[in-house]
Amino acid sequence: MQYIAQKVKECTGISTTTRDIENILSALRSTSEFWELIRLSNKPFVVVMETIKILVDEGFVELKKEGTITLTESGVNFLEEHNIKPRVEYVCPYCCGRGVRIDGFESLLSKFKDITDGRPEPVLKYDQAYVTEETAVARIALMADRGDLHGKDIIILGDDDLTSIAAALSGLPNRIMVLEVDERIVRFINDVASKHNLSIEARLHDLSKKLPDEYVGRFDTFLTDPPDTLEALKLFVRRGITSLKGEGCAGYFGVTSAEASLNKWYKFQSALLAECNVVITDIIHDFNRYVNWNYLLENVSNDLPFMQRKPSNIWYCSSMYRIETVGNPAHINGDISDSNELYIDKESIVF
Repeated sequence: MQYIAQKVKECTGISTTTRDIENILSALRSTSEFWELIRLSNKPFVVVMETIKILVDEGFVELKKEGTITLTESGVNFLEEHNIKPRVEYVCPYCCGRGVRIDGFESLLSKFKDITDGRPEPVLKYDQAYVTEETAVARIALMADRGDLHGKDIIILGDDDLTSIAAALSGLPNRIMVLEVDERIVRFINDVASKHNLSIEARLHDLSKKLPDEYVGRFDTFLTDPPDTLEALKLFVRRGITSLKGEGCAGYFGVTSAEASLNKWYKFQSALLAECNVVITDIIHDFNRYVNWNYLLENVSNDLPFMQRKPSNIWYCSSMYRIETVGNPAHINGDISDSNELYIDKESIVF
């Protein structure tokens, strides 16, 4: 297995351990679908892809025309020899592992679904993929549970998820400001706010540009869902922290395992804790669940049949971070000269 891990590292440039390979093989005993393999193994897209290609070369798996991945007899024997069992999930079916319930928001969820029908579709240009309606409402429940919503001034940095609308429908925040680079979404949010008399204001803003002074140090809570490159994670979260009023304020954001290895998590967390006067209070695994987006299969290789099979279920998830300031927020707020590194790196789902 060390040989497989080393070969994956050489092909991807991503540190890969025998434990990573074990997790992928365990997931392979539970599903024959590539996209579900990524979710179950909690490993980056490119690592899972290269592992499958190596397993094919080794004669351990077979690729079917319909796009499924099947263990061969040799593969089954290999897993038995290494005592690798099928991946079993023990997540609470009631809260889906989020630790908060949304049954108190049923009417909000119903209205949110109605209002957001006809929303703008995700586009590759801005690395968009929006969360399920239930996820958006679960975010509201989590923020309310932690005391970060009621009577608070909220800023959302990028909102293709339309969480601002769900928050406003709850009637809990004092004020909601959205800064968004996609003018379609700005227009949609403002139209909804006007039609339904919701306390939201959305403005067009590119986060590669400094946060305008009128938003610096003005908010109690921020929410953002950045691309998973290291540069984007640092930039978006720093912008959020810059918007906070002072000690005891909170921020929420998602980080995936599908496009962010644990080494990237480590680099990001190290920078966050060293520079920003915050602590990480929560990391809730797979809290955010994303609707399968329309440009996924256009973005990956058509030479590999398992990558051209449409996902049958939701597979792309991110862990929800909550941070809290323990001193005056660090205002790291300047323009960045090159935004090309914000959306794609070697761990991105582009092949």
